[in-house]
Amino acid sequence: MLASRPFEGSGDNIAESYWVQVAGGQLHVRCAGDGPLVIFLHGWTLDWRIWLPQMALLGVRMVMPDRRGFGRSTAPPCLALEHDDVIKIAEHFGAKNFALVGLSQGAAVAMDTARSHPDRVKAMCLIGAPLHHLVDEPADAPEIDRAAFAKLVRAGRLNDMMTQWTCHPLTQVASAGRKALQHILDDYDGRDQLVDQDPLAFTTQDIASLSMPVLAIAGAHDSDWRKQVAHYIGGHVHHGQTEIIADAGHLANVDQAVSVNRLLQNFINSVLLKEV
Repeated sequence: MLASRPFEGSGDNIAESYWVQVAGGQLHVRCAGDGPLVIFLHGWTLDWRIWLPQMALLGVRMVMPDRRGFGRSTAPPCLALEHDDVIKIAEHFGAKNFALVGLSQGAAVAMDTARSHPDRVKAMCLIGAPLHHLVDEPADAPEIDRAAFAKLVRAGRLNDMMTQWTCHPLTQVASAGRKALQHILDDYDGRDQLVDQDPLAFTTQDIASLSMPVLAIAGAHDSDWRKQVAHYIGGHVHHGQTEIIADAGHLANVDQAVSVNRLLQNFINSVLLKEV
């Protein structure tokens, strides 16, 4: 059903607003464009607006939810349920098959959806993906000290947590994208950190069994671990490929939108649009 405020943004950034019922509540979902369905899954502490730089894509119906626990969505945080949420979103828009674009934690949700519903996912693009327990993280310290962040949030110190997070290497973007990113981070409320949950974990077989085309992207200035993950995915998926984006960090889709959009458009054209 349409939300009470059907549009947000202006010019090329207009996106229709919907609410999708899922387990425990609703997902706030934005939609723009026409064509095969592509669902965009944002990363941790973000919301659907992180995909505004991708609104230039042509020939696809972009569907951009606030994942459960984030943005305006009311469904409680639970990573283990999100693959079912993706199916609910696709069904809401009448699509049996769809493509996925996932950023960071959203990329893990995309992979979980692909292994849980392999007959539904036609193609997948993963940007800055994690692979916990499969590709070894640096031994000296975790890339994100989630336990420390959660402790701050649960002590009522969200502002302190966000002060640290906005200085973290993973949230650094080029000057053109800083204001827009800061607006998103300012709206993060930390409710996902009030729930104990482990990151989604994958096995070698999980990755090797992905049968759909997979494009793994990482920024050249992303962490070494994220770049290793991108190369691992590109090398272990049967129809996999890896692209490292020059002059981009973890949020490569923001830092180098033109380059990332070109890759996405070519990937979509070769996998989805040729079948239409």
